Amino acid sequence: MGKIILDQETFGLSSLFERMTGAKVVDCFQDAEVICFVVAEGEMGKALGKNASNLHRVQQEFGKRVKLIEYSKDLIDYVQNVIYPLKVEEIIPGEGIITLKDTNKKTKGLLIGRDGKTIQLTKRAVKRFFNVDVVVV
Repeated sequence: MGKIILDQETFGLSSLFERMTGAKVVDCFQDAEVICFVVAEGEMGKALGKNASNLHRVQQEFGKRVKLIEYSKDLIDYVQNVIYPLKVEEIIPGEGIITLKDTNKKTKGLLIGRDGKTIQLTKRAVKRFFNVDVVVV
């Protein structure tokens, strides 16, 4: 895992998220519509809160959709956490690339997202910790 540098804004978001939920944030990044928080292994329960109350409170506070990802040192487990709640038939690691394989067109469509936004978010989340690209077949 390389060193991740947060800018002032994402550092502030991470600190506020940690205070609101009690969960340790490993990484945070955002785009126009969503803020992603990567929480430490075993901290997802704290981050969500009972009946996802923490998640709802955080989304209300930030005024954006929030995606929570649980960190894992294992590449395949981490990719599964990034694409959750979707499940794919196979995750195939390769040389500098990880392939998400599924025959269901609906699942593929959800993995890619409108205008490729979901796959870009997935690639960004994976690339921050592992030096691999993500493709869907």
